[in-house]
Amino acid sequence: MILLDSADTIAAIASPPGPAVRGIVRLSGSRALEIAREGFHPSDDRPWSRGAERREGRLTVSGLRSRVPAALILWPGTKTYTGEPTAEIHTIGCAPILEQILADCLARGARLAEPGEFTLRAFVSGRIDLTRAEAVLGVIEASSPAQLDAALAQLAGGIASPIEALRDRLLDVLAHLEANLDFADEPDVDPLGRASLAQEFATASRELHALGERLQGRDRPETRPRVVLAGPPNAGKSRLFNALAGETRALVSAIAGTTRDYLWAEITCDGLSVSLIDTAGTEAPRDEIEVQAQGFRDEQTATADLVLRCISADAHGEYRADGRAGRCLLVVTKADLAIPHRPGAIITSAATGAGLDALRTAIAVSLENAASDAVAGTSARCKDSLIRAGDALQSASLTLTLGGGDELVAIDLRQALDDLGRVVGAVVTDDILDRIFRRFCIGK
Repeated sequence: MILLDSADTIAAIASPPGPAVRGIVRLSGSRALEIAREGFHPSDDRPWSRGAERREGRLTVSGLRSRVPAALILWPGTKTYTGEPTAEIHTIGCAPILEQILADCLARGARLAEPGEFTLRAFVSGRIDLTRAEAVLGVIEASSPAQLDAALAQLAGGIASPIEALRDRLLDVLAHLEANLDFADEPDVDPLGRASLAQEFATASRELHALGERLQGRDRPETRPRVVLAGPPNAGKSRLFNALAGETRALVSAIAGTTRDYLWAEITCDGLSVSLIDTAGTEAPRDEIEVQAQGFRDEQTATADLVLRCISADAHGEYRADGRAGRCLLVVTKADLAIPHRPGAIITSAATGAGLDALRTAIAVSLENAASDAVAGTSARCKDSLIRAGDALQSASLTLTLGGGDELVAIDLRQALDDLGRVVGAVVTDDILDRIFRRFCIGK
């Protein structure tokens, strides 16, 4: 995709599929305004002067296109989403009409846009950085308020702004360090203040490590959070799974170890769509099949957004958390069979339905509170770069503290700048761009 000719004028249907009051055909490129105006019949005899509405660099003209009412909106400058002249034809949201208008634009010299090419052009022209480009897709794919909030915050610069500020600071420091190499024989010269600089780098390192760690495990492309049922055999996991799913999906038996493979169902918890996964009980495997079942369970638990540690109301022994800290809820099952004594647990009964609504609410609250700082694509791409940048700054801080040479500090700063540049797209490769933008739909 990134080898496409940016001199081309591109066009695509930019509105969602399906009937609607309004549909949009979007064009971008040097001939966007010319192609959009061709075949458009203004309702005024002097549309480009008297009959047009002008607002904030935008020109709007009413008329007909393909014999139906339409509005032509033109942005002649470069202060557009793509950084190029842009035009939109707004008309009735009818697929045949929109396809006819698009075909006419293509016949007049435009090229059909590739998936994500409008946003790619915005990145190439410098209108947005790479994290904001990924946030556009995050807004489109958001399936919960928390995901939408994270995407909108990222689109507003929540990740890029502090990283760009840090890169600017490191570039200034690096320039001073390289200039100071001329004074290497004058130990009393310390214009930057090495002690305070070491502390500044140490603080930035901790912040980058913390952000990178928060992004760990939030890097899957799917939009629904994953909730895994885990616990000992015969703890009522499968019965609870069926109750939450609203149908019998898992085999239920008094015989321990009934579940071997893992099962999946989409459920809704207080308006939040989640993937619920039932796994084999935690026990020492007795045969090869159970070894594989335990492996499936460990794999699902390790990648879960939330683990429901299930324990039967009549069970004995201490509770042991499953999954990483902060990602686990203790759920008591079979409350209809015994009086549970588990402080802090959510008490449920699949047989009577008791506690199921409370469990759904607790799942939604836990997932909302654990929302990522970034959309999934950014998390997957950036977590390692952030941690490496933090390591480089930690090394630079240590070198300064121990009195190491400026040239050694400069090496660490260059490494940190490269890694931070990969986050915002200052350092980028074709394969990274292709992986990001091929997930977009055409017209975005």
